[in-house]
Amino acid sequence: MTVHSPRATIIGSIAILLWSSLALFTTQANLVPPLLLLTLTFGVASLLFFIVYLVKGELRSSWSKTPTNAILMGGLGFYFYHFCYFYAFQHAPPVEAGLIAYLWPLLIVLMAGMTKGNSLSWTHLAGAVIAFIGTGIMLQSKQSVLEVDVNTAYDWTGYAAAFACAFIWSSYSVANRRFQTVPSSAVLWYCLVTTLLAGASHLMIEAQSKALSLDFPVSTWIAILGLGFGPVGIAFFCWDTGVKKGNLSLLGVLSYTAPALSTAWLGLFTDAQLTTGQIIACLLITAGALFASLMPNKKMSSTYKVEDI
Repeated sequence: MTVHSPRATIIGSIAILLWSSLALFTTQANLVPPLLLLTLTFGVASLLFFIVYLVKGELRSSWSKTPTNAILMGGLGFYFYHFCYFYAFQHAPPVEAGLIAYLWPLLIVLMAGMTKGNSLSWTHLAGAVIAFIGTGIMLQSKQSVLEVDVNTAYDWTGYAAAFACAFIWSSYSVANRRFQTVPSSAVLWYCLVTTLLAGASHLMIEAQSKALSLDFPVSTWIAILGLGFGPVGIAFFCWDTGVKKGNLSLLGVLSYTAPALSTAWLGLFTDAQLTTGQIIACLLITAGALFASLMPNKKMSSTYKVEDI
């Protein structure tokens, strides 16, 4: 029997905070082709985790305690989510692609609530709906802040990729609870798999059209390191702990604060001006998350069997 750990839920929420910096760092690294950026950032994360667990003497135990199917699920989940994310933003209007891709928190709430031994609370559902409305308003408001290339050719595959993003990450997060006995240090192996897949993809796709060059400005390298350490590195370790031992439905709802915080960081550290719509959206997203967290369903926080998930 396992109980939702408040400490694990807090750790999981740190990942959400770190992910909110993704847009800020990405804008500073926009000179890097997407798959190369994926390779470099996950490479930094892999190196970070390797050094940490080497010093702690946990590399061998982490490898022995991490089954192959967990490594494949984590590595493929990380890679395909980011691959679909980049593809969606290149083949569908950014506003619509972002809105569809960000269905994953809502899907987590619904999937977790419908697993065996759990029931979906009306407060979680209501909070998710409120937050989702706020997310939609915020993404629409972004259209006036971010430049959109009207000459870009869009097609249905971009929308399909955005839906795939939402489904892949929500499915990964819920399915990951089956590996509660796997140490969170296994994220190292997930990142390594992602780095290798992204590197191979870059060489096969991006490197065919342009020569490989790492001659980027210092600010770009700082952004790459920031991505590798934060939203791509430490965030995944925190999320792994949260989804395995914390309140997954609550984390799913709290995930809606990421786009709100992301907008705030852009307003504070870039030239972007926050619109009235974005401010209203931030309030709705925060209200939805607070509503779900202040009125949790007792059944959702009760004990459950790991094999029932």
